[in-house]
Amino acid sequence: MPKQSYDRKHCNCMSTLTQASIVFHTNDEDKDDDSHVTVTVRDDNGFIVARIDDDFGHFNDQSNNGPYSLAVTNPADKSSMGGGTVTVRIDPHGHDTWRFNFSLRLRFADGTTIVSANDGLELTQNNQQQTFGLS
Repeated sequence: MPKQSYDRKHCNCMSTLTQASIVFHTNDEDKDDDSHVTVTVRDDNGFIVARIDDDFGHFNDQSNNGPYSLAVTNPADKSSMGGGTVTVRIDPHGHDTWRFNFSLRLRFADGTTIVSANDGLELTQNNQQQTFGLS
């Protein structure tokens, strides 16, 4: 009986996105309890691959919140994520300034991860969203 070989270049196996989560650290300006937060992850082609939106409640100064699981809406292959982005948006009721850091973790079927972390951010009613490359 011939021994079967495994050639990764020619197999039909993909390293698809299976999980996504985000952790926030609020710095010196809290997030109001009714400010709505949306996190959207897109692949190289701009397709939404994971998303979450919620008020999450009040985030105190100098607090950690999460991890929160994002819904994986399109289990994209890891190879399509290199030029991908993550957008964080707030929709406050009235005035709110939120200063924070975040760490986004994308986990793939082969056990590998992509982590995108950004520090020293500020969102307000006048500057509601920022977009970052996945690194």
